[in-house]
Amino acid sequence: MPSRMEHRASLTTPADTVHAALVDPAYLEDRLQALGGTNASIVDRAEQGGEVTYRVRQGLAAEHLPSAVRSLLKGDLVVDRTETWRTDKTGTVKATIPGVPGEISGRMRLSDSDKGTDWVTSLEVRVSIPLVGGKIERSIGEQVVKLLANEAAFTEKWLASRG
Repeated sequence: MPSRMEHRASLTTPADTVHAALVDPAYLEDRLQALGGTNASIVDRAEQGGEVTYRVRQGLAAEHLPSAVRSLLKGDLVVDRTETWRTDKTGTVKATIPGVPGEISGRMRLSDSDKGTDWVTSLEVRVSIPLVGGKIERSIGEQVVKLLANEAAFTEKWLASRG
């Protein structure tokens, strides 16, 4: 059974401003440079009918990985992540890790709040390995939630530096 988790962040700028940043190529480049790890890059990006889809590749050095994940990989972790954002400020995310039989998928939503923006990401982590899959799912999920928290903090600083 997949592991489910949710990440919530509050930002001090309106949801339209946050949404515009999240699909801005300059923001993506800056975020990847700051948080993307080894060999981070934008693989592709497309806009069609008000929808923006991009795929990024991020890396994490093996020594920073939990032992359950290190046991599966022979080297550093590489994550291919695709996000699609719609004009209604909702989106989807899917991430895969080459060499690991599983995926991360989820939904994202930005909404205006009294203080600015509420950013909610609901995720499901699925690793298809008998006996240890659940433990690995939880471990990967914890790392993803930390990454999302770091990305929200980065986004807040990035927007403040332009505002």
